[in-house]
Amino acid sequence: MNLSVSTPRNADQTLHRTTHRTSINAPADLVFGMLRDASHWPYLDGLTVYSERVSGDDATHELRTSVVSNGSLSSSHCWRVFDAASHRAEFQQLDLEPPLRQLVGDWEVSTADGLSVVTLNHGFDVDDEHLTGRINGIIEDYALRELEALRVSCERLSILLQHHTPQGQPATQPAARSEAREA
Repeated sequence: MNLSVSTPRNADQTLHRTTHRTSINAPADLVFGMLRDASHWPYLDGLTVYSERVSGDDATHELRTSVVSNGSLSSSHCWRVFDAASHRAEFQQLDLEPPLRQLVGDWEVSTADGLSVVTLNHGFDVDDEHLTGRINGIIEDYALRELEALRVSCERLSILLQHHTPQGQPATQPAARSEAREA
């Protein structure tokens, strides 16, 4: 599911919003853990070629990534804040270049009918409203690809954990690694 709306901010700024959602057959803790630990993204999602947590901790941190977006390589720098209890993460892109003035968003993982439901919201503002459709299309393409990669990765990991968990014990998510590249 996707949804695009525009929210007036002031006379010369409009925050354009998008929402994308998918269901994943994996525990919510595992899905949230995959979102928080970006160190493995280059191996899983097919979009990210580099990811590094450059400061902070598991609750709030700065992240640098390089991704293939719209057919070319681009780098991003963002600040992420996590609320593990509610399975929610907020992000804000830093060091934006025109036409983007602002790019923010959040991830939320909830449960419904035995599945994890992941909602990815973006909000963006541009300095040239004529480019809104193009930017929205880039976000749309990337969000759909990112959610599908997350779904496939989480479902595969969930199956592996189920098969390798001693009988009678619940499958849990792997312990977080404590290395500089963790995100």
